[in-house]
Amino acid sequence: MNMGNTEQHWGWPSKLLHWLTALLILIQIPLGIYADDLANSPLKLELFGWHKSVGILILMLAIMRLLWRMAGSIPNLPDASLLQRRLANLGHSLLYGLMLVLPLSGWLMSSAANRPINWFWLVELPALTGPNKALKEIAEEVHEVSVILLLVVLGVHIGAALWHHFKLRDSVLKRMWF
Repeated sequence: MNMGNTEQHWGWPSKLLHWLTALLILIQIPLGIYADDLANSPLKLELFGWHKSVGILILMLAIMRLLWRMAGSIPNLPDASLLQRRLANLGHSLLYGLMLVLPLSGWLMSSAANRPINWFWLVELPALTGPNKALKEIAEEVHEVSVILLLVVLGVHIGAALWHHFKLRDSVLKRMWF
């Protein structure tokens, strides 16, 4: 079992963090959309409690991923042009940025709406700000636009991985799989 990343392969911590984050994001987006569409009810509050908790978990995993990525090497893209490398770097930068912006904007939105985040009903997180309706609305807009951007970037990311696997038949997807 390979711990660290090499120039050819991702280590198992990178793979585990990648797929765990991916799974949580694929749960998180429909959960947030569904909860937002519900009328005010105990179910809506319960689902938003889960949404907020999963969001903070994604934030922690994203930070761990960034730290792990900075501490080690990153596999090279096989036979990639300069344009492909730049697009891959842009896509990954956007994904990491959105994995930080989305939970932070949600946390800010909850804080500004004076709705505390009780992480998995274990720890109440400190408010990032006091009640502030204008700030809540800005954070909400940032959150909503970021979800749309994340869906687009994820679509391109998944499409590129499948293109590498099925069209180019290189190792890009295989080396991130277990």
